[in-house]
Amino acid sequence: MLRITRCTGKDKTFSAMIAELDEELNERYGAQMAFFGPHNHSQDVKNAVVVYWDDMPVGCGCFKPFSQDSVEMKRIFVQKAFRGRKLARAVLAELEAWAHEIGYAFAVLETGVLQPEAIRLYEAAGYERIPNYPPYEGVKESICFQKSL
Repeated sequence: MLRITRCTGKDKTFSAMIAELDEELNERYGAQMAFFGPHNHSQDVKNAVVVYWDDMPVGCGCFKPFSQDSVEMKRIFVQKAFRGRKLARAVLAELEAWAHEIGYAFAVLETGVLQPEAIRLYEAAGYERIPNYPPYEGVKESICFQKSL
């Protein structure tokens, strides 16, 4: 039933999932996306995944190098109809495993205050809140997290 494939940000299925994520974020944040949007580009990422449920793509995620020993988790998303099945947790676990495999020790991420389900996911996965890192410093809608891999 559940299958996760590794790909890059150029993958067409990954791009389609990102378009759905962007629609949802625009609904939640509206004009604030003018700030967040430029920090969410993922076409150039080398490490992305798509999650499938019964061979239907239903979610995605990716990571980018953040520092010499850390990555930034980005664009973690599951379609509304498939939430509650621990698919986002599976995406996050796959990304963490992949980052660890290629030598990274930590993961950081940013999410927004209007995404309580994402906050719960990251806390349940062992992420701890940290001060907002650039470019999210002073952005009251942002919450940043970190985890050892």
